[in-house]
Amino acid sequence: MASLVRAIYLARDRRLERQVQLQVQALAQGFPFDAGVNVVAGSKRVAILSKEIATARQQARDSAVQNSTAFTFEERATAAYSEAIKTLDDMGKELSGDAALAADRLAEEIQSGAARTRYTVLATLLIPGLSCIVFLWLARRHLANPILSAIANLNRINNNAPTVPHRTRPILTELAMIDDAIYSYGETTSELRRKNVVLQALAEEDSLTGLANRRTFETFLKASLSDLSRLGGTAVLMIDLDHFKSINDRYGHQIGDRCLQSLALVLSSIEDLSKPLSARYGGEEFVVVYNADSEEQALVDALFLCRRIEAMRIPVEGEQSMTITASIGVAFSGKNDPAEASDLILRADKALYSAKSGGRNRAVCDRAAHTGRHVSRAGGNPIR
Repeated sequence: MASLVRAIYLARDRRLERQVQLQVQALAQGFPFDAGVNVVAGSKRVAILSKEIATARQQARDSAVQNSTAFTFEERATAAYSEAIKTLDDMGKELSGDAALAADRLAEEIQSGAARTRYTVLATLLIPGLSCIVFLWLARRHLANPILSAIANLNRINNNAPTVPHRTRPILTELAMIDDAIYSYGETTSELRRKNVVLQALAEEDSLTGLANRRTFETFLKASLSDLSRLGGTAVLMIDLDHFKSINDRYGHQIGDRCLQSLALVLSSIEDLSKPLSARYGGEEFVVVYNADSEEQALVDALFLCRRIEAMRIPVEGEQSMTITASIGVAFSGKNDPAEASDLILRADKALYSAKSGGRNRAVCDRAAHTGRHVSRAGGNPIR
C-alpha cells in the first residue's frame, strides 16, 4: 500500500492516478477485520487520502489550464501524502508488534510442549522407541515442515518467485496464521508486480501496432541526440499514410487498422539501421529515428521505404488485395550541427507537409522543403 501511495503521488497522469487510487481502495478493503481496529481504520484512512491526492492533483491541473495558481492544491496533495505515509508507518509498527507477540506465544507453546514431551518420555520407559518415532514424525509434520515452508516462501518472495501453499494446513493456530499471512503477502506482491509490468507496457507501447508510443519515441530521440558516441548524426523519418481517411470511409476502420498494422510490421522489420526505434506518433503518422551517416543517406533510406510500403498488399474482403502509399518527411541533425528534439521533429513535420503538398508517395528532406524542391524517387544504397 505504501508503494501505491508513492506511485499516485509521483504520477502526473490523470488516468494512471485513477488506476492506482482504485488499487489502493481495493487493497484497503482486503484487510481482514480481525487484523486490528487500528490497522483496518488506518487502511481506510489511507484510501481516503489517496483519493484526496488524486483530486488535488486534478484540481491543480485544472487551475493550470485556467492560468490560475495551483500551489494550494499541490500543498493539499503533499499534506495528504505525508499523512498517508505516517499512517502506514504506524500500521507497520502495529503489525510488527503483533508478529512479535505471536512469535513469543509460539515460543512459549513450543517450550511447554517440549516439557510435556520430556516428562512423558520419562514416564513411559517401556515404549521409548515408539514414543520417539511418533514424536519426531509429529514434530516434523506439524512444526518443522510449516516453519520450513514459511521460510521457503519468504525466499521465493525475495527472489520474485510465486509462493507455494503448504500441502497440509498446520495444526498449530499460530503457525497456520503465519503461513496464511506469508502466502497472502506473496500473492499480493506477485499481483502488484504483474500490474506494474502491465502499466509499464501500456506506458511505452502502442496497443494497436505494438510499436513504441509517442512518449517513448521522444525520450529515445532526446537520448540519441545527447549520445556523443554516435556516428554521423541522428535522422528522423516522419511517415504518414496517404488518403487514410478515404480508406476508412471505403473499407471500414477494421481494414484501416489492418493497414496501420501492416505498416508497423514493415517499420519493425527494416534492416541495416544503426540503433533504430520505430514508433506510432499518432493516428496514421509513424516515425523512425536512427543514427545515419548523412542527410543524403537518410533521404535514400526514406525513398526506399516509400517503395517498400507501396509494394505491400493488404487483403480485403471481396477483393484480392489493395495497396497503400505513404509520404515521408526527413530531418537530420549532425554532430557538428546539433539540434533540439522538438526542433528536429518540427523540421521533419514540415518536410512531411511538403511531401504531401507535392503529390504524396514521396520523401522530402527538410532542407529541400525550405527551397521548394520535392523528391519523388531516387537510387542509392537503400535499407533492405
